[in-house]
Amino acid sequence: MFHLMIPIMTVQEIFNTKAVQEIETEILNLQYETEKRRLFRDSEGFAIKSLLGIRRNILHDYFVMDENYKLLLSEFNEALKLQLIDMRNRTIKLYESVKGNDVKNNMIVKGNCFLGYGYSKIHPVQTVRAKKMWAMLNGTMDDFMPLYDDGACSFEIQTWGDSIQIQSENEMLYLQEEPDNWNEGLDRELTKDMHLIHAFHNLYEHMDFSIFDLLWVRDFNVELHAEIDYHTYKSDEYGDDLDWSKCDYFD
Repeated sequence: MFHLMIPIMTVQEIFNTKAVQEIETEILNLQYETEKRRLFRDSEGFAIKSLLGIRRNILHDYFVMDENYKLLLSEFNEALKLQLIDMRNRTIKLYESVKGNDVKNNMIVKGNCFLGYGYSKIHPVQTVRAKKMWAMLNGTMDDFMPLYDDGACSFEIQTWGDSIQIQSENEMLYLQEEPDNWNEGLDRELTKDMHLIHAFHNLYEHMDFSIFDLLWVRDFNVELHAEIDYHTYKSDEYGDDLDWSKCDYFD
């Protein structure tokens, strides 16, 4: 596979390259036009989504893992990990507080962890363009990244009668009980000891955040939701048994 060889540059130099400037300007111009008209066309949404993916790929081409970036990635990974653990604990506490004594209640209690809506104040690039791009990425402006609807990670407790299963802490973080290292797409040798969590992998590999968008994030927004469904019927058979294979609704 051919890899584009690009000289190592500072973050400021990377964001000042013609390629990055032009792709970001085009994305923001499209958003500006929709704001001005107060009308959003599906074609413009599709174009913005496509351009965000291209921007991500351009920025990834400029990224070369080194010890400095490894430290920043470790700090981001740890900050995200601690926030997810806190989110899980709070979600469990919310479940305990609302579950009540009626085991027939059907309940969903869910926590969602999003990257901070505010642009990181420690990011080395502090331009208006960078801050507006962050708003495009984090869901502030619109749903340009459907895979990010639940944030970087979600944790859910769902009950159905007596049935309940609560995902363990490690299952939430690594998708298994033993700690793992989700470092696909990175320098495997340099990151082999990092224990990167699945939420980072999800952001880095499956969404349109570039590595340069993530490294300096230390703040998060968490949403907790509780939904309880119950019925007033005298039996559990509260729906009509309808045969939808028959055309039998003519009087």
